[in-house]
Amino acid sequence: MSDSKDAGMDSAPFPDTLSGLPGIIAGNAFVAGQGAQVLSWRDGADRERLYLSPLTGGLKDGDGDGGDLRAKAIRGGSPISFPQFSGRGALPKHGFIRNMRWTPAAHDGGASLTLNCRDNAATRRLWPHAFAARMEVHAGAQRLHMALTVTNTGDAPCEFTVALHTYLRVGDVRNARLQGLQDVSYQDATAGNVLVAQAEPDLRIAGELDRVYLSPPQRLTLHEPGVAPLLIEQQGFADSVVWNPGPLNAVALADFPDDGWLHMLCVEAACVDAPVRLAPGQSWTGSQTLSLVG
Repeated sequence: MSDSKDAGMDSAPFPDTLSGLPGIIAGNAFVAGQGAQVLSWRDGADRERLYLSPLTGGLKDGDGDGGDLRAKAIRGGSPISFPQFSGRGALPKHGFIRNMRWTPAAHDGGASLTLNCRDNAATRRLWPHAFAARMEVHAGAQRLHMALTVTNTGDAPCEFTVALHTYLRVGDVRNARLQGLQDVSYQDATAGNVLVAQAEPDLRIAGELDRVYLSPPQRLTLHEPGVAPLLIEQQGFADSVVWNPGPLNAVALADFPDDGWLHMLCVEAACVDAPVRLAPGQSWTGSQTLSLVG
């Protein structure tokens, strides 16, 4: 998983690396310092369950601290979209928190890790609100749990959209099926966000797909041949997003292999349709949990 092994929290804030990206190994996961982004989770069979593009950008060893928000996004793992989901607003796509260097707050060398970040001058130029964010990760052999907490630390109300933009690794997405969304209405971003209700019991992916499911079940299951099913649970998030760029859009992404669309499926815990609204001092928490079935 790592190109360099943990030298201890006291020697460096991010002592490990994966694909040149500094971070911390926590149990069966690797968490990047940039964006508090979980980039890898290996299950009990040592199978990688998250997709990370081999062409990804991101802050590498020796780069700046990311305070100016100019770091390229890391393509894969579980990026945090905040305070704006995708291009639905005036902010940069998916906001800015995924470009920031976070601070480790708690790690005992085991499977649990907490990282923090807060607003700075650069974020306030884009979004004039004070906030504190905390990402908690627990990664065992059978279960990955990610919980994001956002607190309004300012003196005025704020609102935001947010997602855990999780890239799941699959052998061939055309052979995978996502179960649990039958009869759920979704906004189809490939057709001007027209509202559609899914009729089929299993969602299968043959090409581009970009859907925001409204009020979905809290439990979905990803199946693919020869692999233990993956249970995908969420709490605190009102929507679920399912995305795959398909072959044509994959070619247009500079940080993504042309055939990368075959090996990933984004299933995202999200608040997209209705923003989260926080009064001064108020907090919100949303989580996504991946676990093996059987």
